[in-house]
Amino acid sequence: FPAYGHALWDPDPGNLYPAVEVGDVGYIREGKFHRLFNVLLPAEDESHALFGVPENYEQLELNINRHINIGRLSPNNFCSAKVTSMPVSERSAQGPDEIPKVSFSCPMREGAVLYLPIEATGANTIANADFGKCIIRHIDRWLEWARQLGLGIGRMEDIILVTGTHRTRSWTNVAFPG
Repeated sequence: FPAYGHALWDPDPGNLYPAVEVGDVGYIREGKFHRLFNVLLPAEDESHALFGVPENYEQLELNINRHINIGRLSPNNFCSAKVTSMPVSERSAQGPDEIPKVSFSCPMREGAVLYLPIEATGANTIANADFGKCIIRHIDRWLEWARQLGLGIGRMEDIILVTGTHRTRSWTNVAFPG
């Protein structure tokens, strides 16, 4: 399910900054999203105090005031390509605290599963084209700035511009390492 982005092993940012939001620019390290700044906020926003913003920072101004679409993800197994799931027994969960037993297999070198036993709430921008233009226009500057911070960000692909989030109280990640 590549359209759903990255399932984080540790989604809690601790006391460094608020939870991940649409517009955040950052990187993932050790399963945690590390926020650098938010393109929807002005440069002087207090949330930018930790790292500041890149030189010649331009806030992303959208033509749409209400650009966030709120939705839901139903409980499910979200598997990467070629990962399959199979119930271990025919008997399904009987109560809210009972988790159905499922077996996963992956014939590829790498794979992943995000298991949602309960519903997740999503917040996704409908201004995808504006976000796409923003990252194309600024990624070189953002990467250079991130390298200067000495955070070990070496490739463009390491920089993430968040266009949507899903939050839930319960989940499990499974990885098949390569």
